[in-house]
Amino acid sequence: MVVATGENGHVESNAPWLVHDGTVDFKRRPADKRHTGGWKAAPLIFVTEMCERLAAFGIGLNLVTYLVSNLHLPVAFSANIVTNYLGTAYLTCLLGGYIADTYIGRFWTIFLGAVLQFLGMVVLTLSATLPAFRMPHCDSTPGSSNPCEPAKGWTMVILYAGLYMVAFGTGGIKSSVSALGADQFDETDPRERKLKSSYFNWFFMAIEFGAILSVTVFIYIQIKLGRGWGFGATAGAMLVAIAIFVAGAPLYRYQATLKGSPISQVVRVFAKAFRNRKLTLPPPQLLHETLDDSAEGFQKIRHTEQFRFLDKAAIIAHEPEAGAGTVKAQTKPATVTQVEEIKCVMRMLPIAFLTIIFYTVYAQMLTFTLEQGQTMERGQLGFDIPPASLAVFREISVMVILAMYGPKLVPLLRRFTGHERGLTTLQRIGVGLLMSILSMLAAAIMESQRRRIALAHGLQDSPKATVPMSVFWLAPQFMLLGAGEVFTIVGQLEFCYQESPIGMRSTSTAVFLCTISFGFFTSSALVSCVNHFTGHGGGQAWLVTNLNRSRLDYFYSVLLAITVVNFMAFVVCANWYKYKAKEPAMEIKLERVSPYEEVRNGDLK
Repeated sequence: MVVATGENGHVESNAPWLVHDGTVDFKRRPADKRHTGGWKAAPLIFVTEMCERLAAFGIGLNLVTYLVSNLHLPVAFSANIVTNYLGTAYLTCLLGGYIADTYIGRFWTIFLGAVLQFLGMVVLTLSATLPAFRMPHCDSTPGSSNPCEPAKGWTMVILYAGLYMVAFGTGGIKSSVSALGADQFDETDPRERKLKSSYFNWFFMAIEFGAILSVTVFIYIQIKLGRGWGFGATAGAMLVAIAIFVAGAPLYRYQATLKGSPISQVVRVFAKAFRNRKLTLPPPQLLHETLDDSAEGFQKIRHTEQFRFLDKAAIIAHEPEAGAGTVKAQTKPATVTQVEEIKCVMRMLPIAFLTIIFYTVYAQMLTFTLEQGQTMERGQLGFDIPPASLAVFREISVMVILAMYGPKLVPLLRRFTGHERGLTTLQRIGVGLLMSILSMLAAAIMESQRRRIALAHGLQDSPKATVPMSVFWLAPQFMLLGAGEVFTIVGQLEFCYQESPIGMRSTSTAVFLCTISFGFFTSSALVSCVNHFTGHGGGQAWLVTNLNRSRLDYFYSVLLAITVVNFMAFVVCANWYKYKAKEPAMEIKLERVSPYEEVRNGDLK
């Protein structure tokens, strides 16, 4: 690679082909726009994420059916296994984000996560293939002489081992892959900055394309050839993802790891603010700031009036010098920029918290909705449609909206909002939450109708009988949820990358991904609470294995009420939120260490 050098041999910072946002290539040289990043590197990340999602969806989407049908576990217990597994997968993003931002960087975090996920998929393949872990044939009809016994012992141990290896691997990948992709576009270059605005849409489209392949091809393999072949295919897809990702290493731009933990910065600011709590807060212009904080500096951020108590961390205080009548400067205060970074994170937390319910709704589509599909007519196309394949309607909705959003919806919305991207990131998230309300309303109405038809035909004690109602009645709730995903998840990713401090982008992304985790955990807790209170005193719980006797429609109605209250709270918080204001055309020098250099030297700080 050719770079411009001055008389002293240093790289010329004004070379037009160099990236000026601090990223480097895989040899720790200043990144060259002609050979790295942009749309040369982003497609490889898209394909990697597509293969990873194809593999992950291939396991998670049809898992509840596998647990109920193959391992003979109760439906509510199976639903909780799925939601707990998915919740853990996103909760571990916090660990992955911390490791990426503090130690080894995004590339190595993604790579190690991908390897762990692949090994977990191999374990699941073995659990579904080896005779020692497979359940014997049985008859689930009440009063049968060969009743079904639920799986236990080593069968469950191996199942949990495989699932949670996949979950921890997912945490490493998901925490960093979207941020690594966004790093391929230089924010200081107007052309690349414009391309970055469409990057998140394309990134999400890659995820959904992988999901479409999963709910069609991979689900078909699972149904027709068996779970062993289905899980084995997901392991193969993950191996392809690893190969493609590693092959792109010379093309990527790397946001070199910053010295110091982002968590330590948070603790430092709070500690200094507490220490100075009794001091009088001076005007903002008298607070400590520097343009050359080489150890911990970030891009300069303007002072804001929110969370003023943290501003005391930036007070230039003095204290008496021991044994003298003079004063000496106190330990170096935090900078205004460092304080504002913590404020950014604090402002983002309520927004993250209020998206949790969206994923609680989403969890129902992976659990109870699939069990509903098992009871309905599925042969309208000449073959039995696997219930998990109904998610294709969600994917179609996603792809249509993504294809229309840039060329059609943005110009239309711009006329009403005046925003160059049609909607602000918070408005996009809000639209997604509104779609989740409509999806839950459709689900409650549809289940009420399905149950009414089942009772009218005397099927209340025949859980395996087919209710004379087309499975395609489930399509509207999938499509509404898919539309909500486009706005919520893409809005979250862009909002997080845009508003996070530079040195905390992987960690901040992980925090938002944890909302998915908490959504699944909330679903598990809600199912358990509803069954506990409705079954208390000898009554029948709302959520039982026989859906024809369940009151799933009541459960959906409770969720509908929760989503409405959550949306109103989000509107309040979105109006309160103040977007991060960067100082124009100002950068602070960063002391960066290449993740490759760290690993080569064995120095993980």
